Amino acid sequence: MSNAASSTKNATAPRDKLRVFFDADVLIAGSVSKTHSSASYILLQLAELTLIEGVICPYVREEVERNLKQKLPQGLPIFQALVQTALKEVPDPPAEFLREWAGRADPKDLVVLVAAYLHGSHYLVTFNTKDYPKPPESLKIIEPGELVRRVRAWLAELPQSLR
Repeated sequence: MSNAASSTKNATAPRDKLRVFFDADVLIAGSVSKTHSSASYILLQLAELTLIEGVICPYVREEVERNLKQKLPQGLPIFQALVQTALKEVPDPPAEFLREWAGRADPKDLVVLVAAYLHGSHYLVTFNTKDYPKPPESLKIIEPGELVRRVRAWLAELPQSLR
């Protein structure tokens, strides 16, 4: 990893909030969820409540919008509202980082992996964990249900005085 990537990551890393980068599949699932108990929906609600920091990049936003328009148009207004209230959009990574990271993710998902890392995410939440075979150690690739289980466990560990 170049010095520029390290300094970018350090400059934007959160100090006190769990930063979660959302892959397009999770955003689509959360936008069209028919139940409020789906893990994707719950994570988006946690981001909207600012209990976690939800992050995306233009590449992800455009993928979600394109897929919702074509396949599930009823989810598009919900997704657009989430972009405004629950998600922080960070820039797509520069091309030189994509070349540097070639082979660490499926080529169509490399932008997502690099953006999540460069912007200090702790987790990249996706249903397609196999598409990210070589993430950096500091970035955990995780399915939505597993992240919800971890958040629930962390909340259960809070001191009684904070509950």
